[in-house]
Amino acid sequence: MAPNVSLDGSLPGLYKVKPLQIQKALHIIVVITSLLAIAGCNRIGQWKPVEETPDVKPSVQSNVYGQMTPFEPVSFTPQNFSSLTQHSFCKEGGDFDPDITRDGKWIVFSSLRHSPNPDLYIKRVNGFTATRLTSDPGSEIHPAFSPRGDKVAYASNRDGGWDIWVIGVDGTNPVRLTDGSSNDIHPSWSPDGKQLVYCSYGPRSNQWELWLVSTENPSIKKMIGYGLFPTWNPNAEINKIAFQLARYRGSQWFSIWTIDIVQDEAKFPTEIVSNVDYACVTPSWSPDGKKLTYCTVDKRLYEKNQSATDANAQAAAPPVAGEDIWVVDLDGRNNNRLSGSDASDYSPVWATDGRIYFISDRQYIDNIWSIKPYEVDFTATEPVQLSNHPQSQILAN
Repeated sequence: MAPNVSLDGSLPGLYKVKPLQIQKALHIIVVITSLLAIAGCNRIGQWKPVEETPDVKPSVQSNVYGQMTPFEPVSFTPQNFSSLTQHSFCKEGGDFDPDITRDGKWIVFSSLRHSPNPDLYIKRVNGFTATRLTSDPGSEIHPAFSPRGDKVAYASNRDGGWDIWVIGVDGTNPVRLTDGSSNDIHPSWSPDGKQLVYCSYGPRSNQWELWLVSTENPSIKKMIGYGLFPTWNPNAEINKIAFQLARYRGSQWFSIWTIDIVQDEAKFPTEIVSNVDYACVTPSWSPDGKKLTYCTVDKRLYEKNQSATDANAQAAAPPVAGEDIWVVDLDGRNNNRLSGSDASDYSPVWATDGRIYFISDRQYIDNIWSIKPYEVDFTATEPVQLSNHPQSQILAN
């Protein structure tokens, strides 16, 4: 398996930061316990008649402030779900780690739909069928299309440890680019397709390291710093790499950083976004390279899972779904949340048409979804024209 990663980056961890397995297991345990409790209300072999009760509807009272009893008040949370679209329809296992071609027509992703170990699949963005690219006893994760869309870089453990591989989009000519004792995952292409950046768990440093490798001559490798889940800016004029890095004090949650690549040297490390209550992970660039989308993991979910045996701690922890999708400008401004708390949404990737593709368990199985965020111009000098509102066709009384 891939090295595990905790939310604070202190432990090696699974290739994707998704602490939902314990949560889902707890849900199953709660359901089974509830059924056993119901079954145990009456002794075996005994039958008790059920007393008929009149069908009485619960009373609902409302005052002038709009408060109703016995209902609990719920705060209004705007959610940009009018453009929400589902793109994969896995019923068993789950799909994850999506990437989109530059022309926005194809998706490559990892899936557990046919095997206990993930394989790579490719499909049209709006299609239903998926073509299998890899099929072997190993696991293939973190696929990434080349800029031309003719190749896919990915991580595989088919030879034991995790290494970076490249394969054609027709499933031919798999080539291994890295080989060694370290675990190498999450490749991302440079805009010209001549290099890949990836992260490697250093056997000496015991930290996640950022490395560059030449796709034309894989023997040329170079370490450029520390971090996890790197992604190269697709805009060649903005030669930056975004990644996540654990803070060294305070909350120690992951935050999103960028570095500039100047003559293959990493310069000007800059923290773009951080939060003391959330781990900020898995960044992805907008097509113009001026914005980032990323995922947050609520620390309340992490702390609840860490104290799963403590009933009191579980009762004190508020209910949270898990991960949410955010967008932020490269200068750290306009940090906005796109998804709500009704599902766990993670692994966002930005397509050229402006849509953000991500993984969601909103139908209890991980599948690929997308959403197109509304563009808000915070520097506009003219007022917003309400005639352009999505519901402008609805006339007021």
